[in-house]
Amino acid sequence: MYESLKKFRQIEFGVILFAFVVYITRRLFYIAADFDSDVTRVEDLGVQPFIIWRNLASYDHVLNTIFPTTAAAILFFLAWYLFHYEAFPRWRNKELKQKYIFYTSLVASAILVFASVFVYSYMKRYWDFRYDIFHEIVGFKVFSLFRKLHLITNTYAGIIVILLYEAVAQVFYHNQKLYNQFKQPKHQFFGYFILSISLALIIFWMLQGSIANLVINGRGTFQSILIIMLSIGFHYLFFKLIIPYYAKLDYNKLDNTLYAFFGFCAYILLGIVLMAIWMIIVRDYDSFLTLYAIPNIIGLSSAGLRWAFFNEKQNFEVKISQTTAELNNLRSQINPHFLFNALNTLYSISLKEQAERTSDGIQKLGDMMRFMLNENHQERIPLSKEVEYLENYIAIQRMRIDENHNIEIKVNIQQPEKDIFIAPMLLNPFIENAFKHGISFRKPSWIYITLTQDTQRLYFKVHNSTHPKNEQDTEQKNHGIGLENVKKRLELIYPNRHTLDIQVSDNDYFVSLILGIY
Repeated sequence: MYESLKKFRQIEFGVILFAFVVYITRRLFYIAADFDSDVTRVEDLGVQPFIIWRNLASYDHVLNTIFPTTAAAILFFLAWYLFHYEAFPRWRNKELKQKYIFYTSLVASAILVFASVFVYSYMKRYWDFRYDIFHEIVGFKVFSLFRKLHLITNTYAGIIVILLYEAVAQVFYHNQKLYNQFKQPKHQFFGYFILSISLALIIFWMLQGSIANLVINGRGTFQSILIIMLSIGFHYLFFKLIIPYYAKLDYNKLDNTLYAFFGFCAYILLGIVLMAIWMIIVRDYDSFLTLYAIPNIIGLSSAGLRWAFFNEKQNFEVKISQTTAELNNLRSQINPHFLFNALNTLYSISLKEQAERTSDGIQKLGDMMRFMLNENHQERIPLSKEVEYLENYIAIQRMRIDENHNIEIKVNIQQPEKDIFIAPMLLNPFIENAFKHGISFRKPSWIYITLTQDTQRLYFKVHNSTHPKNEQDTEQKNHGIGLENVKKRLELIYPNRHTLDIQVSDNDYFVSLILGIY
């Protein structure tokens, strides 16, 4: 999961860098074409060339357009990079030992935003037509839009742009972590939705955007900040109070359904009444949109999406905190039991013969012990690792079976064709149980093992003969402990995503496990 996210962030860096390059190139070509078009227009109106170039003497295309546009974009890109890849990850991971780097990156990012705004505002020069008293074009005039007050507001706007990008990015990262953990289709859909909208906005900015789209000046900056702050307030109001209240209602009851419906109607009616009062007193529709309508819509929709897609994570974390100790205990019961049995088997072989089989068995056991030390304590492992462990276990068990014994073992394990991740040590206890209770050196015995998978599910079957044990056998007292542990782990890790069917008779034992891997 970490590697896939790391790879995505590398691709993300390339995409944003490419977007900035395309934006700068397109912007410069557009301004140059616009300049040539205006000069040609004035010349066609009969204005003398020396007058045109005298009017434009204070305008230098390199210093007043190419340099400020390119420098501002580069500085803004560096500000985004520092915040997105250096400052925010350290704050998110709470790396207290690197506080200095965090604060340095944060301050440097803000300074770079200010420098971007300053360079563009101070160096950029604009041209416009100069008119006479008859409103006829008689030349050009060159002017600057630099205002000290706008430096602060535009810097705030630039910082807001970076923060908005970071908010969307973190929602996407969090959604991908949930999808990797739960494999829920809704998380996959939401991830594609965020990615599609983000790419569409980036492409639109590359092809149509300008500096004014990113850094809003004057009143627009204040309105944007106000809308964002109010939207955050409405978001928490809906997410913390209103949505949880309505989520607790039992909608199987008619009165609760009607209550929720009339509550929604009352919310809409309240908005209409407030708008009517506002229009009577203030008579400004735009201010009502800024202060109430837009923040309400953003707050409600974002709170609803957050509740629908991410609220289950909180419930899952509570459940995990309650069951972590139990899971660790179950794992500790599973691991040592087989290791001691395998060591006893290899010890018996070494007494009988000194051959390659012994060294091969020891090597396989070493691989299994390495698996149990390195892989077994992870939340998810590749299915190929689990298959390798099963094959080593079966190979070691075959060693203790004499060819003269009437024992049939058939194994059909399909190698995974793609990356599939499952919880470790879910399959082996069933095979261990088959060899423990399905093999007899006095009576005919058989074990059939099958493991296959498709794009959605994993199919695992174990079918073996059964033989009554001696009542004095110490293993008889431990019969079923490993299987009960597996059942508990399946319920904890794969709720509603597995089907376990066990059929027992006097002569055979059959296990079928279907595991959702989507």
